[in-house]
Amino acid sequence: MINSVNYNEISPVYNTRYKESPLEGVLKYLTELVDTYAPKNILELGCGTAYWLNKLSKCDCALFGGDYSIGMLKQAAANTETTLNLFNADANSLPLKKNNFDLIICINAIHHFKKGKKFVEDAISLLKKNGIITIIGLEPRESENDWYLYKYFDRTYRIDLERFPAFENIRLWMQENKLVNIEHKLVHSVISSKSGREVLSDHFLDKKGASQLALLTDREYYKGLSKIESDIELAEKENRKIEFVVKLNFYAITGFNL
Repeated sequence: MINSVNYNEISPVYNTRYKESPLEGVLKYLTELVDTYAPKNILELGCGTAYWLNKLSKCDCALFGGDYSIGMLKQAAANTETTLNLFNADANSLPLKKNNFDLIICINAIHHFKKGKKFVEDAISLLKKNGIITIIGLEPRESENDWYLYKYFDRTYRIDLERFPAFENIRLWMQENKLVNIEHKLVHSVISSKSGREVLSDHFLDKKGASQLALLTDREYYKGLSKIESDIELAEKENRKIEFVVKLNFYAITGFNL
């Protein structure tokens, strides 16, 4: 069993996901926060290749990003035209000064941290008075989700249930740490469908394209891939259309340190 994703290995192809699915709603929400509250500095925890920090680089503020993967940070440093203050750190052991940041963001990353509650507590301690933290990601428990990966690859859904903290838990952790005006908001929906063999070129079907697949053994991965290929062949034989659907909602939960 594979317990963690090797992002050093994945890092060279990681940004391909944003060509496939740029998550425009997430950027819109982040931009609205920056425009409304004008932070002097922004810290992204689990920044990866710094895709989001680069998207926010036009703001008049200092940008900081921390990630556990050296490979991801190397990609971030090599593919930026702005000044980023990047550092290597474990999200559950942050080497940062308390009460120092105006806006902290964590996007599609908290499920990779071993202790989600401790991360939220530690991140909040880094906020200045009137600082803001926003955590953005998926809620796999939501009944509206429809993702072909969950259907074809054994354990992927169970893996996500185990590693993604429920948003209600994140809200509770924020409340316990004295944050106020906590907002839970839908910021982006991915709705797409690929027909037949078109799905075989889906970046997210690659074992390096989705962490759900990266956590499977090769045997589990190729078993699921074989199921997809078999269903495509059967549909072709029966002269019927087969669709591989993706419907996933991304939410932001945001709290204020007043």
